[in-house]
Amino acid sequence: MPIDPKRESWKPGMPWEKAIEDIAYIKELATEMGGQERIDRQHAGGRYTIRERIDKLVDAGSFMEAGPLVGAAEFDADGNLREFTPGAYVMGLGEIDGRPVAVGGDDFTISGGSPHNVHKHQRQFTQPLAVQYGIPYIQLVEGVGHSSKSDEAAGHMGLPSGELWWRGVALLTKVPVAAGILGSVAGAPAAFALMSHFTVMVKGRSQIFPSGPPVVRRAIGEKLDKEALGGAAMHVHESGQVDNEADSEEEALEQIRRFISYLPNTTSDVAPRVETGDPPDRRPEELLNIIPPNRRQGYNPRRLIELVVDNGEFFEMRRHWAGALITGFARLDGYSVGIIGSDPLKMAGAMDGPAADKYAHFVDLCDAFNLPVVVFLDMPGFMLGSHAERKATMRRGIRALIASAEAEVPKVEFNVRKAYGVAADAPHSLGHPHGLNLRFGWPAGEWGGIPIEGGVAAAYRREIEAAPDPDAHREAIEERLLRLRSPFRAAHKGDVVDLIDPRDTRAIACRFVKLAQPMLAKLAQRPKRAVRP
Repeated sequence: MPIDPKRESWKPGMPWEKAIEDIAYIKELATEMGGQERIDRQHAGGRYTIRERIDKLVDAGSFMEAGPLVGAAEFDADGNLREFTPGAYVMGLGEIDGRPVAVGGDDFTISGGSPHNVHKHQRQFTQPLAVQYGIPYIQLVEGVGHSSKSDEAAGHMGLPSGELWWRGVALLTKVPVAAGILGSVAGAPAAFALMSHFTVMVKGRSQIFPSGPPVVRRAIGEKLDKEALGGAAMHVHESGQVDNEADSEEEALEQIRRFISYLPNTTSDVAPRVETGDPPDRRPEELLNIIPPNRRQGYNPRRLIELVVDNGEFFEMRRHWAGALITGFARLDGYSVGIIGSDPLKMAGAMDGPAADKYAHFVDLCDAFNLPVVVFLDMPGFMLGSHAERKATMRRGIRALIASAEAEVPKVEFNVRKAYGVAADAPHSLGHPHGLNLRFGWPAGEWGGIPIEGGVAAAYRREIEAAPDPDAHREAIEERLLRLRSPFRAAHKGDVVDLIDPRDTRAIACRFVKLAQPMLAKLAQRPKRAVRP
């Protein structure tokens, strides 16, 4: 921004009042960002500026900016400031519900959020600050990454050092990291955004990709607009690259606040208990008949979860991807927990490749932040068929098993209906390897090595084919074996800790989550590894 050519800047020997005046003047220039025209353009596109976003995210009056004077400055021969461009990144400390956080974001009104000669120094301050102070890190991303114009200005094309990524990985091992993708994001900012524990984008307003449509068109000849290439339909619903979507920036920021609220400040802490006012011994009557007597009939699994958790509040991650598996956060008796559930309305709850990836990531996240896991299982096994084979379902499922085996946080599992095969072993094996397997059965529970229908077709194939009426013979065998699936028989053999009245599920879960707190405090002192996106 041009400076009044008659304005004289402070110099050594001048009164301190003049220095203070200059500090205030330059800070005021920084708040003007890229100028009113570019701010108006940002608003016309339905997007807030970075300073407006930060104000909406943190508690009123709590933001303390770091580096407000940082920018590209030009001085005349007499040492007077003649031009000043603020850094294209705004960051500092703030509070969310009284809890300190580090927050930073790209200023799209300056070079499209593209880094220039001061941008990188600002970003490098925010991440170490979060690690050193042990507070969550939130990034509000809208930037286009490296610009070829900067190469021309520098006179050479440099080789990246790679240190930013090491710092990002170190961050993921220490504190919660959340990213709001709030506009078009490409290149390095896209990578920064995805190096997070939680990501959210705005439908119709946000896009994310390695390179935008012009580069894609030039490189491979594919002609797509920004939304088709990297919008929410692509990355929330299809690729699963981004966790959640929001209808507005306000909703996206609220989702970030909710995500952070369930996690401790660092991986070396345990999430504090919150008074929710929901009695731990509450017995939801609706749970008694939420599972239909007809084992082929579906039900609402999210309603089941809401009936159990405190005040019905459930924050779901990746709802629109890998829909047969449900993952999210809630509280039980005020304690933060991870929730894993099955959705029988999607592929009957079977685990396919995306569901296995979703499961492994969520278990790693809960283990890293010392959150106990509550499982509501209704899983008939791995998804079958040629499509599942082409997607390497079994190999991805083994990764889910490995994630369970490596996780040490305690878990409580409720077998609400089906639990068959290797896929169902993932939640079975979740928890400390030398601890108790806290598995409770509902009256609708049925479990085994393979679902009865498929097992009969495979094991009795020759006998069925040789029968005078193959269909009737197969049904007779299935009926005979169905009598063996009684959860009472399994309970007699010790397969579950207990068979329970579904209405007691909340009380049992609350009790064990409370009992888990001393163990979680010990687990918090373990060395941690980064949670892979």
